[in-house]
Amino acid sequence: MSTSAWAELSPLPATDMVANDITPAIPFDLDALKRNWRARVNAVKATGQVPIIDIESSFNTGKLEIRRFAEGMDELGVALIAYSHDTKRGWSDAAGRVVAVDPWRFIPATIGGTENFAEDPEGFVALLRQHVVRDNYPLMAEHEFRHYPSPRQVKRGELHRDVSVPIDGPAGEALFALSEQTEGSFQIHYEIEDGLLPPLEKMLAKHPKAKVIWAHLAQIRYAEHSRIYGPAYVRKLIETYPNLYFDVAFGGPNSVYPISNERHARIWDQNASGAQIQKEWLEVINDHPWRFLAAMDMGGDRQSPDKLVEYVQNLRQFLNQLPEPTRSIVAYKAAWKLLFNEEL
Repeated sequence: MSTSAWAELSPLPATDMVANDITPAIPFDLDALKRNWRARVNAVKATGQVPIIDIESSFNTGKLEIRRFAEGMDELGVALIAYSHDTKRGWSDAAGRVVAVDPWRFIPATIGGTENFAEDPEGFVALLRQHVVRDNYPLMAEHEFRHYPSPRQVKRGELHRDVSVPIDGPAGEALFALSEQTEGSFQIHYEIEDGLLPPLEKMLAKHPKAKVIWAHLAQIRYAEHSRIYGPAYVRKLIETYPNLYFDVAFGGPNSVYPISNERHARIWDQNASGAQIQKEWLEVINDHPWRFLAAMDMGGDRQSPDKLVEYVQNLRQFLNQLPEPTRSIVAYKAAWKLLFNEEL
């Protein structure tokens, strides 16, 4: 479908960039925005594509070519992206400015917890509480409780991002409680290691109404630290804790974590000739599709329209191996139901 046809329903942003002086669309009028977003999902379906709702991406708003990016979303069938501004310190209402410029394509998410969370976890959650309640954010973005340096950072020699915040400590307690009180979902980056699993299960049991999205299904940086996690363990988690969800942002079958030199996207069948998901993982996802959420995990250092093409292709490589109706549930329906307690 041409962008001119798309513009009949999803107007393109009037500006090429998101200026700092734009008034943020806060507090968010979610009822009005949901009418736009629902119409957009239906418009993508009308093109014959399975719509994508990306539950996890962050951006450098000052450098985002929003009009070109919107055109790319239209062409690739990306209905909506949960938009978190990538900031290192303090707070930013950049997601509100993005929604003011384009109220059709972006679901506002809070800023995530990177350096600001690692340096002052309790202070960050207190700040988060103020904005979630006041501004009506539908999603709290990724909080790094345990995070190794990313592959891109390792290649750049940036090894400072080795974060460890106890998930069952004061900040974790405050975040889980905030989710329960507001009925809002939040995302965690939590490396998959045997010693980290009991504290997470403890918090899931203690806060059964907290809605937790564990980012990066089956992404294991160091196999020697993870002997428990696998399809059977994830199935057990799903069947024990109805408040736990997983996003499916992970690398391709040949993606290697440079420090361990291991292929860290463990969902792929390394014995297959092509990119195939392991049978056991397919079975878990197909049995519990509403607990898995499409995600691209774009970032401020990889947000060009050309990169969008690459990320969508990678995600669809995974989604296309799922049978219907599982594919549509994971691609967009599960995210909508989790965020808004409605079915599309």
